[in-house]
Amino acid sequence: MSSKRALRLTALALAALCLALAVTGSAAPPREAGTAPAQAPDIPLPELRGSLHRSYIDAGGEFRPGDALTRGELAGFIFRLLGDAAVPGEYFPDAPEGSEYGEAMAALRALGLMEADEEGLGRPDEPVSASGLYGLLGRLTGGGARALTLSVSSTASVSRAQAVAAINRALGRSADREAAEDYLALFDDVPYGHPAYYDLLEAATEHSALSGAGELWTWSEDPGYEPGFNLYGTELYYIDPATLTPLRDGYVGELYFGADGAYTSGDELLDGYVREALSGLLEPGMTRWEALRAAYDYTRDSFSYLRRNYYLFRETGWAHDEAITMFETGRGNCYCYAAVFYYLARQLGYNCTIISGRVGSDGDPHGWVEMLIDGRWHIFDPELEMAWRERGRDFDFFDMTYSEVPWPYTK
Repeated sequence: MSSKRALRLTALALAALCLALAVTGSAAPPREAGTAPAQAPDIPLPELRGSLHRSYIDAGGEFRPGDALTRGELAGFIFRLLGDAAVPGEYFPDAPEGSEYGEAMAALRALGLMEADEEGLGRPDEPVSASGLYGLLGRLTGGGARALTLSVSSTASVSRAQAVAAINRALGRSADREAAEDYLALFDDVPYGHPAYYDLLEAATEHSALSGAGELWTWSEDPGYEPGFNLYGTELYYIDPATLTPLRDGYVGELYFGADGAYTSGDELLDGYVREALSGLLEPGMTRWEALRAAYDYTRDSFSYLRRNYYLFRETGWAHDEAITMFETGRGNCYCYAAVFYYLARQLGYNCTIISGRVGSDGDPHGWVEMLIDGRWHIFDPELEMAWRERGRDFDFFDMTYSEVPWPYTK
């Protein structure tokens, strides 16, 4: 927990402990057949509006916030909320034991939160309507569907993001927005700033909270960040070693991290090309150095040489245009190869430099990338390696010092 949050917690704790959680609202809309029984069994349900807020959605990958919520997905959400109180009873024929939502739907059926249709089926893939969601949440909270507002008609299907928002409101849950600054985006399709961002963070992060004028997280799951550069999918973040919080709107060397905490080159088009390339290269468990090697090999092997313009000795400012040219045409010269690798390396968290210099005893114009590693400059030259491979010479120009190269590089 950051020091500013610790101070805020100390200041608010006594006052917040004196507040009761009040959730007000009107009676639930008419029940949707098959969601919550009209005469629900008199089975006690756990109190879900206390200080412990269980996570009920899994972070990672895509959440698909605009997709219609299905009965099976809703059952999965509520099943996780109920914890040990949810024990499966009779399984639905179309959601049998061992199926994706079988256990969750059977547990909700046993608790009187979900019933079969006229044919005895549970219909796990059927979209949930607003009235169906209201009915289930009304039963879950011991009365009407409280404090719920959806901008859809009672018969319209509910999106996955709308359902999470409704569940949070019914249980009096809302993300601590200051605590949220300590987290990275949890879903690829719900970035920082998305309308559903805070509701999904609340639902995906198990925590304890004090409720009063808003919610104050007093404990939450360790997000598992490592100090320094963290690669999540194809997105790069930097975790401040002192605070263990993401850097936002700041630089690490020449690498800029935006308001959402993610690295950006400053050009959305170029960032898109880079992420698309990396998405086909990165594998689970791969280190950043292994990813850098994969990015180098991709640059060396994925494009064709095309003689183009050369740059003056030590000329700068050309990397962006040459990278775009190579990504869009698939062809280019040494400057294009160097530019592609340069931006791939930066997306992986490497502060590197791109060079317009000379190579060989004749001093031919040439472009390459270099990095300062352990106090020495190292060369990365995918184009020259590609050219010599085509001639049957197996040089390795990945991570060479200037003293190791077979011919002089002048910068």
